[in-house]
Amino acid sequence: VDDAESEGRLSRTFGPADDTITLPITRGASLKAVEYTLAGKSLKIRDWNYNVLLRLGPDGTSHKLPVLWYRLPTGEGALQIIGENELRPAEIASTRTLSVELDGAEPLQLAVGSLDKPFAALNACYDDLLTSWGIDPTKVRDLKTAARPLNIQSWSIFENIWASDAAKGSKWMTIRLDVNEIGKAQTCKTLASSGSAELDAKVCAAAIKKARFVPAASASGEKVGAPFVLRIQMR
Repeated sequence: VDDAESEGRLSRTFGPADDTITLPITRGASLKAVEYTLAGKSLKIRDWNYNVLLRLGPDGTSHKLPVLWYRLPTGEGALQIIGENELRPAEIASTRTLSVELDGAEPLQLAVGSLDKPFAALNACYDDLLTSWGIDPTKVRDLKTAARPLNIQSWSIFENIWASDAAKGSKWMTIRLDVNEIGKAQTCKTLASSGSAELDAKVCAAAIKKARFVPAASASGEKVGAPFVLRIQMR
């Protein structure tokens, strides 16, 4: 288990030394969900909006989810499975086997073993991370669903020209938006800087002006205000 500036991460490696598959299980920007990433030289990168069928054993629970494909600096292909309100921590902790099914390819079958104790450590790291962001972990756990972004590409916070303003070598910045019960961002705070105070301010100003969400829901189903954490890749 590893805790970083913007996420907590549990990693396991499978397969022979010359053809390994790495499985990082992370808790970070997706407040209510666990994120899976698979990486390895044998993974062939596909269209970024490709879907996968993720099966969790031993009970066989399945989820059809979108993935984000990219290439690591080391050359391996990687896919990040996106399931904001579906891959719940309690469900993942009880997983013993994992199957990732892609059309036209053999399923990846991974025996992850017991995740109970590693996941308890990961959750403790995540609570510490939320607290450092000024977010009450108890309030996050009490949400039924997190705030969900609408038309995120129209927010104008992904302008390529801005990347030249970031500090040399900076690849990511992270912001926290406080979203109200009607789905509008009221405030923005930089959690991990781009290295440029001017660029941080531009991103926050654009997000407050244009960001729109399906609001978070309480345990009883009422629309409520809640934080939303967003990692932005500078490239």
